[in-house]
Amino acid sequence: MRKKLLLLPVVAGFLLASCTTMGDYDYTAIDRSLESQGYQAAYEQVEDDKKKMYSSHDEALLNLDRGLLSHYAGEYERSNQELAAAERKIEEYYAKSVTQAISSYLVNDTVVDYSGEVFEDIYTNIFMALNYIHLGDIEGAFVEIRRFDNKLRAASAKYSDMISQANKESDSNGGETMEVPDMEFHNSALARYLSMILYRSRGQMDSAAIDKKYLDSAFASQPHLYDFSSPSSLAQELDAPEGKARLNVLAFSGKAPVKVEEEERLFSISGDFYYKIAYPRMQARGSAVKSITVTAIPLQDESGQMMASPSRSVLMEPLESINNIALDTFAQHQTLIYLRAMIRSITKAVSTAVWGGLADNTSDMGLGLLFSVAQLASTVATEATERADVRCTRFFPALAWVAGVWLDPGNYRVVIEYKNSSGKVVSQEEQTVSLRSNGLNLVESLCLR
Repeated sequence: MRKKLLLLPVVAGFLLASCTTMGDYDYTAIDRSLESQGYQAAYEQVEDDKKKMYSSHDEALLNLDRGLLSHYAGEYERSNQELAAAERKIEEYYAKSVTQAISSYLVNDTVVDYSGEVFEDIYTNIFMALNYIHLGDIEGAFVEIRRFDNKLRAASAKYSDMISQANKESDSNGGETMEVPDMEFHNSALARYLSMILYRSRGQMDSAAIDKKYLDSAFASQPHLYDFSSPSSLAQELDAPEGKARLNVLAFSGKAPVKVEEEERLFSISGDFYYKIAYPRMQARGSAVKSITVTAIPLQDESGQMMASPSRSVLMEPLESINNIALDTFAQHQTLIYLRAMIRSITKAVSTAVWGGLADNTSDMGLGLLFSVAQLASTVATEATERADVRCTRFFPALAWVAGVWLDPGNYRVVIEYKNSSGKVVSQEEQTVSLRSNGLNLVESLCLR
């Protein structure tokens, strides 16, 4: 025991050094740019610091972050290129994840290529669809919405087989087994909404009506994910008054959850050794935005005359909680990560216990010291290397809102005000739009507060 105690200062110094070199990137400057609508500035900050923020295993994440920031900055073609690159890497890395799992069992999950979470993968297609809408490519938008649907249908079974295999390995190593959690998310109101208004803009009202039914079903069949009322404006989306134009506003607010590290230390049944488990947990970040008001102010018509229509103000209503869906779709992956961490930690702990047993049972002082050093080195290695993989994009919004109003065709200044719980405006955006009676008049807005 005395020999082990003599080594503790060395071990403590090593652990302290290891902790001080594992600091997370400071996102304060980037968050400040995002909250002040400086999206291009945030993009440039990511480019400047990408070597600090991303490793060689993070190409999918880097391109996903780039693509989202490009979208927010209005660089829609660039965004599609970057999001498409992220999507390809997600698919490639997921295919490699089975073989790379061997490396994660030896060290931790950060040594494998990051293949994204389910919500990151599927919402990539939603933002690509929005890019195509802004570029005037309606068919391209439909393609991305269909790809979103296909991914969502496959998502519930994505990790089932791997969880079953990990359960078998955990059981054979004396660890616990876990059930495969059900994924509630199977129908997206946001995807159905975009598809509905795209069909309406083409005059394909039967197809739009089908999407409207699926949209209503998303609220009815997934109450834990859609824990708010269906937007009242949806009831008028397909009832066009003669000669009117439909203004649709889609707004995003807040920031989607991020991963944080959780740790557990559990003792073996005999009490001879403990094992440390580190795994990620999704943590919501909250939002200052509690309500959004849209005001459409008529401007001059094509002849230079002021339009006679009065200004119209409407409240936006929540349509989809990306926050809730991120938490729901992460549950299966978290189960797999937890099982892997348990197997990995038990293996390391058994190795540590073996060295300790050898040290206690030898009469040779030199060998005893050597075994004690090996035991402490194994303990240090476990503490230093057992880290949770908290990689994820920080740039998805938390909540999607919608509003719709029928107006006379013409030019309008659209003012979108984001307000806090006291009714104070925390952010404002203005866009000038030309409303057509036949076509899609979609305004997109964002407040990452």
